[in-house]
Amino acid sequence: MEKPRVRIKNGLPVTAGATRPTFRNQAYEGATHGRRSAGIVAPASGPNRALNGSLSTLRNRSRHAFRNNPWIERAISRNVSNEVGTGITPLFASSNTAFNERMAAVWDAWTGYASVDRTLDFYGILALAARTRRITGEVFIRLRYMPVGSQQVPIALQVIEPDMVPSDHDRTRSNGNRIIAGKEFTRRGKLVAVWVYKEHPGDGFGYASTELVRIPAAQIIHHYLPLRPGQVRGEPDIVPALLRAHTYDSYEDAELKRKETRAPFTAFLQKEYQGEDGWKFDPISGEPIDEDQDVPEINAQPGTILTGLPGEKITLFDGDKTGDGYADYQRQQLLAIAAGAKSLYELMTGDWSNINDRIYRAMIQEYRREIEVAQDHLCIHQICERIASWFTDQAVLLGLVQAPGYSQHYTDYHLRDWRPQRWPHIHPTQDVEATVLEIENDLESLEAAVARRGYRAADVQRKNVEARQRKVELERKAGLDRKE
Repeated sequence: MEKPRVRIKNGLPVTAGATRPTFRNQAYEGATHGRRSAGIVAPASGPNRALNGSLSTLRNRSRHAFRNNPWIERAISRNVSNEVGTGITPLFASSNTAFNERMAAVWDAWTGYASVDRTLDFYGILALAARTRRITGEVFIRLRYMPVGSQQVPIALQVIEPDMVPSDHDRTRSNGNRIIAGKEFTRRGKLVAVWVYKEHPGDGFGYASTELVRIPAAQIIHHYLPLRPGQVRGEPDIVPALLRAHTYDSYEDAELKRKETRAPFTAFLQKEYQGEDGWKFDPISGEPIDEDQDVPEINAQPGTILTGLPGEKITLFDGDKTGDGYADYQRQQLLAIAAGAKSLYELMTGDWSNINDRIYRAMIQEYRREIEVAQDHLCIHQICERIASWFTDQAVLLGLVQAPGYSQHYTDYHLRDWRPQRWPHIHPTQDVEATVLEIENDLESLEAAVARRGYRAADVQRKNVEARQRKVELERKAGLDRKE
């Protein structure tokens, strides 16, 4: 029996004379197993197995990049300043107007006491949480009850780094609850608690840095972006850019060092010696040279015209030539780093040389849309709403605000509208005129347009009327009554 001859076609073995390949051809080129895909490592790991084992390394490298790489630091800082700005403020929107006004006043007074250590106000905590999430992938915020009388609303917030919730703490409790990466879930997948070290394992000393405390889920917030269903921990924003940013930074350092070491050298003086011992004499003075001494250097002042002896030749070094296309290469690398860091090249580098107003509008609108997703899905939903709910319960419980039928109308009393800091106008005149036209042609309401600025339309109108009345009264008292 003759042995069948096998050949390779499209990376798959094919038996000679066969009507079809031994293995069915892939319909997707990305799923082929030929030479082009030989270097692709794509394990079929679940969302937690793929991330949790590498989480500590990713966090540490991301922090290192933020501390030392100016591009990474600038990209993250720009994202945080656009996401939080000076704060995301609440507009209490229940059907009880008096309740809304009183809650706004109590909230404003509490924001300065929101931190356990009084380091930051509430909006500073919000920025710290967003920055930590972008650098390390996640952050925890714990509710702490303060002694009654220590402040008007006796609750405060403690921001906890993700290192304090061990990603390798996995076990099943006797009640059937399962702990995955420090988070405890019921059999139906409901989060019921988070296990936290008493002290930061990187700062703590002794037993406290290894002892875990179980904190009920009702008293702690996990602020992170799950990228896959079932993912229980978060990954840093800059993971796709980490390796490239490190390699590029190392290359730039090496290039800078090369320029530094080359800068002192200007030219090379070469002499055609008459004999084999001619090199032992100074080419300028003709004096003998000690063999243990270095070859003498010539220092020329700017504007000096050099002359040489017969047989001498000077070769001037060219100016530093990094290479053609070096600027384009730099831009391409920084574009990739900015994309991996979820930022814009222009925002990260400050280079606006290739941008006109039309490109800027299209580019900044897409960037702002992505920022708004983070504001709504993460900052507002995960942090602001949870904290405002804690705050409202405490304010009503202590009698700081009157809320008749609070338990029966709980949902109504917890209606809030959160307003991020307003985006600055790209073109103030055109933007304002466009908003006015939209309102006049019923394409948008006045309430919605004013709310985007963080205010209520009724409050703005009332204050404007009061200001006009005050001006008229001041003019009357000063004898500047207007003549009809």
